[in-house]
Amino acid sequence: MLKWGIILFNRDLLERYLKERLQLYFGEGKRNHLIQENEYQAIQRKVELYHKRNIKLVKTYGNMEVNNIWSEKDVTYINYTLHTRYFLKQTDLYFEEAQEERQMAIEKEEIRYDISIPIPKDIINFEIEEDENSGSELSVERNNVYNRFNAVKYAETWWDGHNREYPLYANDCTNFISQCLRAGGVKMNGMPKPGTGWWYKNYSASSYSWRVAHALRRYLPGSKTGIKAEEVPNQKQLSLGDIILYDFEGDGVWNHCTIVVAKDENGEPLVNAHTVNSRKRYWSYYDSSAFTDNINYKFFHIIDGLTNSPIE
Repeated sequence: MLKWGIILFNRDLLERYLKERLQLYFGEGKRNHLIQENEYQAIQRKVELYHKRNIKLVKTYGNMEVNNIWSEKDVTYINYTLHTRYFLKQTDLYFEEAQEERQMAIEKEEIRYDISIPIPKDIINFEIEEDENSGSELSVERNNVYNRFNAVKYAETWWDGHNREYPLYANDCTNFISQCLRAGGVKMNGMPKPGTGWWYKNYSASSYSWRVAHALRRYLPGSKTGIKAEEVPNQKQLSLGDIILYDFEGDGVWNHCTIVVAKDENGEPLVNAHTVNSRKRYWSYYDSSAFTDNINYKFFHIIDGLTNSPIE
């Protein structure tokens, strides 16, 4: 299914290409030469993951929504958002969704290339300072109640959108997770030092831990105020509203984070995230083009003021 403001090019060509791409998720058809090897491998891993989880892919739909279009000489370039929805069945039916920013080039009624728009990596060149907050204020902060329902509700509302009360970054995963935590009632602290605490003031002022996954990973274990979290060894110990951090290359640099919004029938977390916008994605990211065999995870249970151990 295509969604265009104005159709300026061959609709049938694009629909055929999208159909060929979606058929691969059913293990059908052959790889189109336009699909890069790393993307094809990610699709194959997704199919493998469905089989391992005893998931049946019932249907899949794709929307291509044009964001920008221009021509140079005889080539038409299209920046678009690919929105894919997967209807899945275990015991119950549910669906997973993903959004990806892509670029396509068309010349003489032929697609020349179709690529994911590269996302620049975060530059890790900051210093995290020790949080020296202490005294009676500390006990007040620790007694704050984290409303998991509100955090998950926010994650479901904004997984594919931009809340304009906050900035939108190229690498937006941690900014999004911080918004979810704040919606759940977690108190900010550390302002105005960017290397201290976890806080957001405006578009140009926030802590590193608010917007950079590596900084959030370093901040969480020792936080004294605001977010209070404990690391758990197993993803099944996470509750809705808890978060997962990812080091895709296994090099000690934490690249990504997600929030748990549901569990499948095996008790495995399903997560929402930004950057490549995802909804109810299987937590392991085995189906991601960023996945490597060296991937590491950190599982953090947010202390909610109601219990000191993870709950289902």
